[in-house]
Amino acid sequence: MSRTFFNLLFIGISLFFVSCSKDKNENNITETDDIAEVVTDTTINKTKLFWLYLHHEEIPGTLIETEAPRRDLIVMNAWFHEYVQKFKAVNPEIKTLVYKDLTSTRSYAVENGEDNKYLPTGVGFQYADTNHPEWFLLDTNENRLEYTGYPDHWQMDIGNTEYQQQWANQVGEELVTNDWDGVLMDNAIYTLDTYHENVFPKNYETNTEFQLAYKSMLTTINTRLKTDNKIGIANITNTRLYPGVWESYMQHLDGGLDEWWLVFSNGNYLSDYTEGFVPQINEVVTNEVENKITLVQPHSSTSDNQGFYYAFASYWLVNDGNTYFSEQEVTDAYNEPSPWREEYTWNFGKADNTYFQVESGVYRRNFSHAIVLVNANETGAVEVNLDAPYLNEMGEEVISIMLNGLNGSVLRKVYEE
Repeated sequence: MSRTFFNLLFIGISLFFVSCSKDKNENNITETDDIAEVVTDTTINKTKLFWLYLHHEEIPGTLIETEAPRRDLIVMNAWFHEYVQKFKAVNPEIKTLVYKDLTSTRSYAVENGEDNKYLPTGVGFQYADTNHPEWFLLDTNENRLEYTGYPDHWQMDIGNTEYQQQWANQVGEELVTNDWDGVLMDNAIYTLDTYHENVFPKNYETNTEFQLAYKSMLTTINTRLKTDNKIGIANITNTRLYPGVWESYMQHLDGGLDEWWLVFSNGNYLSDYTEGFVPQINEVVTNEVENKITLVQPHSSTSDNQGFYYAFASYWLVNDGNTYFSEQEVTDAYNEPSPWREEYTWNFGKADNTYFQVESGVYRRNFSHAIVLVNANETGAVEVNLDAPYLNEMGEEVISIMLNGLNGSVLRKVYEE
């Protein structure tokens, strides 16, 4: 067991010392016994939350009244466009995005030989099947590629420039007509056999070639969206396994969704290794530098406090105001809003700087009202001695904590209470 001692000292600031300069990593000390001292920093810095609502049932008005003020961004299916104004009426600042699959068209969205008016895709199946069968992606045996596990999802050739333009125009017009702020584009994929393992498309020989086709499509869509000042965010989950993909796709986007962020299920967490913890949280760092949005979704539950705090503390390691958080317990069960927690009301204040490594696999970030610590090692514990009382997650005053492997902790300054 390793022992790491942090000198965590309260910052005593008065108007007399405003003009005094200190190194940004140096602690300022004041001689006072009053833990309720006034801090001049008035920054409000709380968790931003998003809600993926991809269900087919109506959203009750009472739920909108409750959840709209709590959420900063919501994604809904196209046929729920009337909810855009309902959410905005309660929370004018909320971002509203429509869900559209980038990569597929869906034959279930056809009735009586006609595409539904509002689609989960950019191009209707019936339209493509009748007018542009060449838009469908084929395998090496000339068969259309269907998503394994998702019946009636037919993969399209995203490198086809006519398909790109049709998708961009259809979705762009829909965003304007129905007052959406933007679009969440699902399945910006980057490997040839995604959704059909070891079955490959005939038109692409390498992942690199496939990725170039996606970047071409994202460029076409981005150009169209910018004419109407709309937001384009894409789901590009698990790019930590493919270095450079996140950054290259982000050149053509306003943000990204990582659908499997750090916590995969109760007790199953991403640790610190070459393709693990740091590459995944650094996706957020990349976006924050460019003022781009990141939606991070850990698969924790209300019964998994360890998983929640591991993801929550990690979120605060990297969040600078453009990152949105949402727990999702059940895969693809995008109906109810994520559980509301008191932790989402905590004000972290101003960040001193970016996160830094304390020792191998252990990371920290300081805020004016809190500190966050994450031990991303599989095993091992770190004892942190505090030089002043802090509040732990349970609201208890502590002067030290023991941080086990795959755990996170958020410690709040006592005088904030």
